[in-house]
Amino acid sequence: MQFDTQLEFFSHVVSADFDTLAALLAKTKDGRDKQECSLFADRDYQCYYPDHHQYAGLLAQECLKQTGFSAYEDLLDGVCADFSVSGQSVEEKEHALMWHTVGLAAADWTEEDFVRFALELRVQPEAYTFEGIKKAVSAKYAEKEILPMYKIALCVNAMVLGYFAENPCAASKPYVSSLLEVRSAERFAAFSLFGSREFAALSEKARFNAALVLAAAALRKRDLVFYGRSGDSKAELIRKLKRFTALLKSVPAFAYVPNDTERMGLVYAFNAAYLGMYKMPLPREMACEMLFGKLFGALSPEQRQSIEQAETSVLSLEEITKKLLALGVTKDQMQDLIGVLALSNNKLIKIENIFIEWAVKLGLR
Repeated sequence: MQFDTQLEFFSHVVSADFDTLAALLAKTKDGRDKQECSLFADRDYQCYYPDHHQYAGLLAQECLKQTGFSAYEDLLDGVCADFSVSGQSVEEKEHALMWHTVGLAAADWTEEDFVRFALELRVQPEAYTFEGIKKAVSAKYAEKEILPMYKIALCVNAMVLGYFAENPCAASKPYVSSLLEVRSAERFAAFSLFGSREFAALSEKARFNAALVLAAAALRKRDLVFYGRSGDSKAELIRKLKRFTALLKSVPAFAYVPNDTERMGLVYAFNAAYLGMYKMPLPREMACEMLFGKLFGALSPEQRQSIEQAETSVLSLEEITKKLLALGVTKDQMQDLIGVLALSNNKLIKIENIFIEWAVKLGLR
């Protein structure tokens, strides 16, 4: 079988990004090895698994073998027809299909789900609805702000995991899955995308084809939209995003102390003062989710009061820093707080060195 030119981009996709697509090809819905998967008999697969990049061409061929199509565009057209989605080019069709399926998943989302989604995409919509977030992302994309569409691809990849009974990508060492860049990966995987009315109306084969196309479309979106439109190298962008993901997990560990409302209020005040300097304040719900791992409404009355008071704080960054250090927050933790705030906005991700500058100014380095 000849290599499909529409899937040539597989040759420069990093191994971790392939996890969802590789799982679809090699595993059944309940996690067993697929008998019809020809990858298991290939020497390169046997030698290099799970370093998927080493056998990217085999993955491209296996996509067509298992779906029964002779070309990827024919497979894409078949899936688009199932959902009444159209476009002029392969990229346009994939783009429309991704948004359509995200809309299906979002049909039963709560406000919390939409806030989490907006946080993942690094956008601040006028309304926390599907259309509100889509409008905000489209505006960023038109301005060549690349991060939201990159994160859309990651979120779609996570949603495709809902095809499986259990997450087959939970442990992909030594090539750690890029799904770890999505803070709410498990939550997105649990959304009933494949249980929606439109998916339920399809045959089992058509549902598999749709899952495979969505995984491939997410790969292309990351490659074309993110790496193709940024001035940074691919390695540099990956480094920044991995750092941001790590910070999102580490900051709530020291910022959210249930019985220490003073610390929480000061952390929130630092956020308001720091981002306020760049006229980029985060909405309250997004800021609380990012800093404390909880939405504002999930906090206790005392904690909510400390946040409300912090929003009107007139303390300087230096004063807030001294108070936090006096409460036992370490210098390293303060640097993590500055880092996650510096990387919390699409524009600030391009000037990460600002957080280093402030760490020096505040005597943390």
